[in-house]
Amino acid sequence: MVPQNRILAALLLALLPAAAHASHHDGGGTDRVSMFSNITVTEDEPAGDIACIFCSVNLNGDVHGDVAVLFGTVNGSPDRTISGDVAILFSSLHLGPDSHIRGDLATAFSTADIPSSATVGGDRAIFSTGFGLTVLLAPLLLLAGIIWLIAHLLRENRARYTPHPQAPRRF
Repeated sequence: MVPQNRILAALLLALLPAAAHASHHDGGGTDRVSMFSNITVTEDEPAGDIACIFCSVNLNGDVHGDVAVLFGTVNGSPDRTISGDVAILFSSLHLGPDSHIRGDLATAFSTADIPSSATVGGDRAIFSTGFGLTVLLAPLLLLAGIIWLIAHLLRENRARYTPHPQAPRRF
């Protein structure tokens, strides 16, 4: 086999799983990815998977895939459905009444406003901001404590400065 044909065959073989996933996906090519720009899902234009960094996701329509948000907000209108999983990190989630998440819900270092009429079909893993901030800062606090202890011990064991006696003044 010619080397160019081997490279082409290797590339096609590498892309085969991605093509199989795309043909299996329910979103129908309506996936949305955004950075620093808000995403709005309307009833006329439902979405597949949604990935958002430093932006807000407004759900006025249904989502047929997963939702992943980092440093943003998810606002859901009443009676909306997210067919996949929801992952929220350093963000806030506000679901409308009678909303449904058919997959799992995972939030960390975030706030989640989920009405009692909203349902989550899978597992819920919600780590609130207070607990999350403690876990995030614990290694830094430990390091600061060790540095303070070393500095304190070095200052305590250092030879004390004794001033030299002053010579008597002559007038």
